[in-house]
Amino acid sequence: MIYMKENKVNVDLIVPNVGKRYNLFIPVNKTIGEVIAILNNSINDMTGCFPKDNRLVLLNVTDSVIYNNTDEVKSVIKNGSILALF
Repeated sequence: MIYMKENKVNVDLIVPNVGKRYNLFIPVNKTIGEVIAILNNSINDMTGCFPKDNRLVLLNVTDSVIYNNTDEVKSVIKNGSILALF
């Protein structure tokens, strides 16, 4: 089921490096680079084994698009997207 919150989109995030999949909300008023940094820190805090890395990319699994770090979330990610963080 896809949920919506004001100013956020609900996505499924696959993190192959730790073998986890998360259902979460990301803010639409941030850039992809900012969201990657937030996700990187959060996953590191939760798992304790995910390296903090400023070279990570966010990929849309459905259409194989790698998002540009300067793109705004609201212009490229839709509610219900399946993303991967590499």
